[in-house]
Amino acid sequence: MPMMSQPPPLLSLSLNSFIRIYAMDPARQISEVLRRVQQSSGYDFYRTMNLAITARINSKSQDEIAYILNASSRPDEISYNKAAYDAFEKKFGSKKKLTTFEKKGSVKLADGKIVINVMPSFMVETSASMDVYHIWAIQNPKMDKSKANCACYVMEQAFKKSAPNYRYKLFDATSSKTYSGSSNTTGLAVSSVADNMAKWIENS
Repeated sequence: MPMMSQPPPLLSLSLNSFIRIYAMDPARQISEVLRRVQQSSGYDFYRTMNLAITARINSKSQDEIAYILNASSRPDEISYNKAAYDAFEKKFGSKKKLTTFEKKGSVKLADGKIVINVMPSFMVETSASMDVYHIWAIQNPKMDKSKANCACYVMEQAFKKSAPNYRYKLFDATSSKTYSGSSNTTGLAVSSVADNMAKWIENS
């Protein structure tokens, strides 16, 4: 018998988008999920920040980095990306073994109906470990341990086969805090939110 191909997901999200929905109350989750289904794709508000970080790691000049950060036509986007980049530079700029993390990963949830795409921003090699970071540069919702647990868990799952021996962390550029690890209940919480998302889409 020929193998059945898996149908496409009902919804694909970035890690940031999933965390934002994860943080909402159920009523807002429903409306946000259905809104995203109607949209073809979301706008990457923090694209220039990530490009600037890559440029910094690749030893580009300050002028080149400034050009990247000023590339948007939206003043608020420029302001937020500059602030996030400055927080990164202050926290990690002096690290000697700062590199890009080239891998991209994804996590399939709710029987493949929901997919979270994960693209960490950079990596730091220490004497004890290889630490891979996702940057949270969003003002609202504010990052906390529960949401950070979610992000770190999703990263661990996304790269458990392709890069299992790394430590996955979240850097909150709005507070300069670093989070790592997850709790015993994080996986269940993530799966529950994804299952609800799939159910709402199927019933809409």
